[in-house]
Amino acid sequence: MILIVKGTNYKSLIRKVLSFVALVVMFSLYYNHMSSEFKSQNDKLAKELKEKTDKLKKKFDLTKKVERIIYKEAEKCVDLIGQERIKSIKIDKDRLIIICDWDTDIEVLFVRYGVLALVKSTPEDIKIKIDLKFIVESIYEI
Repeated sequence: MILIVKGTNYKSLIRKVLSFVALVVMFSLYYNHMSSEFKSQNDKLAKELKEKTDKLKKKFDLTKKVERIIYKEAEKCVDLIGQERIKSIKIDKDRLIIICDWDTDIEVLFVRYGVLALVKSTPEDIKIKIDLKFIVESIYEI
């Protein structure tokens, strides 16, 4: 019986260790590269989101201001005519519609709004339509 003892081949062992180290280094470099890419994309998306939220906030603030202007204008109309004479107040598109009793004095609205107030009189009631677009533009310069 012949027994051969093979010696340790250091070259192949070193080659395997270097290959494993190179593989680990490549994966770590790839990981660092991809994490920086994802971070830059995340920063870009965060910046875009911040810009959009700022725009939405400005738009919301503008809407709130316009709502307040319209509400104050409706209150002024009610004060001028008298609350007991008004049946209903609505907003339809860009007009404030006031429906009041047929015997209501609406001369004060003609003095205040002029041609912006359109009046339709029926035997039951008087319908007054006031153009809000011009009023909002004149009060709040958009």
